[in-house]
Amino acid sequence: MQHPPPKKPSQFVVKGNRIEVRRDNDAVTWHPATFIRFSGDRAYVKFETSTDSDDPTSPLRREYVAAAEIRPAQPVEIHRYFKVGESVEAFCGERKGWRRGEIAEILENSRYSVVFEGADRGGSASAVEQWEVRTVRDWSDGLWNPPLLLQQVMQVKSKSSSESQAKSNGLKLKIKCKKKPQQMRFSEGMLVEVKRYEKGFEGSWFIAVIVKPLEDEKYLVEYRTLRTGDQTEYLREEVHASCIRCTPPVIRRVKPFESLERVDAWSKSGWWEGYIVEVLNGGSYMVHLCTNEDLILEHRKLRPHQEWIDGKLFSDLKVEKTELIVKPNNKKLKIKNKRTAEPIFREGMMVEVRSDEEGYHGSWFTAEIVCSLTSGEFLVEYQTLKTDDESALLREEALASYIRPCAPEIMRIDCYMLLEEVDAWYNDGWWVGLVSKVLDDRRYGVYFWTTNEEIFFNHSDLRAHQDWIGGKWTAAMMKKTELRVNNRQVINFGEHNRMGVEPFIVNGMKVEIKGDDGDKNEGIWYPAIILKSLGIRNYLVQYQTLINEYGTQLHQEAFGPCIRPSPSVIQRRDSYKPFDRVDAWHNNGWRVGRVQKASLSRNYSVYFNATNEMMEFQHFELRPHQDWIQGQWVLAIRVWLLVALKVKITDLSHGESNNLTRGAFETNRS
Repeated sequence: MQHPPPKKPSQFVVKGNRIEVRRDNDAVTWHPATFIRFSGDRAYVKFETSTDSDDPTSPLRREYVAAAEIRPAQPVEIHRYFKVGESVEAFCGERKGWRRGEIAEILENSRYSVVFEGADRGGSASAVEQWEVRTVRDWSDGLWNPPLLLQQVMQVKSKSSSESQAKSNGLKLKIKCKKKPQQMRFSEGMLVEVKRYEKGFEGSWFIAVIVKPLEDEKYLVEYRTLRTGDQTEYLREEVHASCIRCTPPVIRRVKPFESLERVDAWSKSGWWEGYIVEVLNGGSYMVHLCTNEDLILEHRKLRPHQEWIDGKLFSDLKVEKTELIVKPNNKKLKIKNKRTAEPIFREGMMVEVRSDEEGYHGSWFTAEIVCSLTSGEFLVEYQTLKTDDESALLREEALASYIRPCAPEIMRIDCYMLLEEVDAWYNDGWWVGLVSKVLDDRRYGVYFWTTNEEIFFNHSDLRAHQDWIGGKWTAAMMKKTELRVNNRQVINFGEHNRMGVEPFIVNGMKVEIKGDDGDKNEGIWYPAIILKSLGIRNYLVQYQTLINEYGTQLHQEAFGPCIRPSPSVIQRRDSYKPFDRVDAWHNNGWRVGRVQKASLSRNYSVYFNATNEMMEFQHFELRPHQDWIQGQWVLAIRVWLLVALKVKITDLSHGESNNLTRGAFETNRS
């Protein structure tokens, strides 16, 4: 007897059919998809659970796959229950597809505990819903094996028969009805956006997936960017259909947004309705949200706003002036010295508190305002620090100048760049540093200039650095140093009073190298690591905070007298005073200067004699100046001599002296 040839995939799928695509890594996974077309022995499909990137807002992924790797989607099994030990296929959230496993336990509310096949699971069990479990079946020659139940087959045939009859009848009925249109029906697995109405979430939409329909026009949804309190699972919630809409189509906006244009802003893991208040430089905008907040966001964090009306999306371009909310006249007075009044911190407000304690320079810790004390002081309770006996959260008095509001969340989807300034979550707080290495698997090396350390972090442990300046958050721009060290410039530095190899230099040693590329970077010492010796007094070094023209870490030959060991870390607890010699962190290196002014909030004006300029620095951006003399580090010591109304400042570490006039001395006294 002659068997008929096996059926081709084109005989059982047509455009728009729901299918599954096979992927075989450590175990077979069937990914839900929609069939689009055939091209030879390949099929063009759109995946239902995978996007083009890690960004959940990016379009669903489309690609060509082998036609032999597709099959129709299994019909949903009705009232199907499983026993412990039974082999099943369950939906794996990690792989976003159906994988074979075994029922380990029957849980409450018709849920199952399933152990998936595959080495990556390590035998651990996952809790799944009833509709996420199905019988193991193989698709062969157009048939399911084992076959579907007769009842399901009849339902499928009945449905296809009714559809064919409806198609054969070419009449279309137009019915007029004044009743309220029925809410749109959302299908299981559909990607949607859900509106939140809680206080503080006005005008926000969060991406979710329809899990199943409920009664009274409600749906069970699973958010894709929100998690439960313990951060172990995606948050699930019952939502009315009126709060759900289809995900808006992606509109690639190339031209800039205009003032008063309605937009949706990506912030705090969701889309927030608002409008453009001001168009800023560098492709950034100030956006006013429905929560009455103003945020500064980049162009890529915005999308044109679309209104969901009767099941359709409509563009809504600009805000009419009559719609603008007129705020009460509570504007702050402009002060000539460009400083604004400190923000008002209220009881119960979550803030970040700076620490200038030794070993904690450059760190911010989350805290809650307990109460106001004297003018400009508050009692705060840290949220991640505890008392010595670990019995309670640590409480401490803090100056207003050491407190700032919690930094707004910036969802960073793309990778951080080399030398980008970031905050790293470390030792229960946020520490400011520079990205010194960009590794695979979204890991980074971060260099902390306050401690001369490089520590490695995951992408999720970093956030874009922002500065609280004048009552506003300002995103830190990547500091790109124009310095390009070369041999000719390097040889000009240092004392040539001895020959041969510097006795203190060994491979792998942390050092600092003096650079000079014109007045802008004169006298800056850059952190580096010795890679190897290149001969007499020449070394190959890797700069930790400089890059070359290709955007990678700078490797350069350096001359021995330009190299000194990294000084011991001294984090000064007390404030610096006028005329103190300091090293200031500037242009990704340490620059020698002298303190001219010191404020109570521990901000300083530092004068650089080499370039005749004054700059402002915070306490953690300074360190006590030390000189490398005859193989030893020597702290700069001030000696004050008052002679004939003149102050003679002698720096014992250099032996140089400068005279200050009476006017300068009196200015300092005042």
